[in-house]
Amino acid sequence: MTTDATLVAAPVADEVRHLATGLLGLSHDLHAHPELAWREHRSSATVATFLGRHGLQVQHPAHGLPTAFRASAGQDGPLVILCCEYDALPGLGHGCGHNVIAAAAAGAGAVLASRAAKLGGRVVVLGTPAEEGGGGKIELLRRGAFHGAAAVLLVHPGRHDQVRATFRAAASYRITFHGRAAHAAMAPETGRNALDAAVLAYQALAAARSTLRFGDQITAVIVEGGTAPNVVPARAVLRAMTRAATSAGLAALADDVRRAAEAGARATRCAQVVEPDGPVYRDVRSDPALARLAEHHLRSLGRSPLPPSPRDVLTAGSTDLGNVSHAVPALHPKLSIGDVPQHSTAFARAAVSPAGDRAVLDGATLLSLLTLDIWAGHDTER
Repeated sequence: MTTDATLVAAPVADEVRHLATGLLGLSHDLHAHPELAWREHRSSATVATFLGRHGLQVQHPAHGLPTAFRASAGQDGPLVILCCEYDALPGLGHGCGHNVIAAAAAGAGAVLASRAAKLGGRVVVLGTPAEEGGGGKIELLRRGAFHGAAAVLLVHPGRHDQVRATFRAAASYRITFHGRAAHAAMAPETGRNALDAAVLAYQALAAARSTLRFGDQITAVIVEGGTAPNVVPARAVLRAMTRAATSAGLAALADDVRRAAEAGARATRCAQVVEPDGPVYRDVRSDPALARLAEHHLRSLGRSPLPPSPRDVLTAGSTDLGNVSHAVPALHPKLSIGDVPQHSTAFARAAVSPAGDRAVLDGATLLSLLTLDIWAGHDTER
């Protein structure tokens, strides 16, 4: 690549500011109309329309998924894919700030669309539905949506500025206990109490937590346990989630889940079935070269990203970008919108606060500059 993209990097922040009214309007509009995983029909159409108006070629739907889209610019050169999330949380709306993610990616796409042909690069803003438990990117990866990418980028709001944000691997399970119904007063001895089995399994999982390795986690909830107090429950359902610092670490936790289910079933003479409850999310691998570039750009934007800490894994969530990062060089930085926890009403409010709006604009600038770096020939370390 002979073109030095740094020659055109300086005006990027100015161009993002020029787009600010539209970008913040997009962010606030998505926030006001939250849609759950796989149901983001309005949200995906709204973002796709914005990108079409700013010069990208849009396919919507895309890759056989009704709420995915693919907005492209450029014909030749390195391909950078910017992930655009827009699904919300049940009961919390945009308590994970996906409106910020979507608007930042859309802003970068708008900035880069006019530069792609001149600089010899390609950009795709990929609409990725169902991050919240649905594994939309995992399905898109399976369908070839990330094929040929030099890098995949996504910027996320958070409590602190972080370049190499930590995300754990995660797997979820649905455990169904089958017993035998009976009258709880007249003939309880003829029944097999599936709820008791689920309670014992839950307690076994709670007891197992004291034996877990640093960074590992098991959480569970009983979601079904009978319908009437005078009937011995014939069916109960427990849902469990495991997290580990690495994908390899999930195997031991799967054994803990199976042992707990077997213990509850044996003690109550019930049957049990353990099934996957959604896709497995892998840990995120942050590309070191991209991370160094991102740190430089964030500091130029007046931010102070925190260095990675081994203790980050104790509070780390999970994302389907982890699966993508095992196949393609990737980076998933976080931009602070206030010291409030994700997946909370406070975080939802912060996602449309002045700090949330700043994250949209800084995120669009960061994604644009990183893309220009890659087009200019800066290599990843994969």
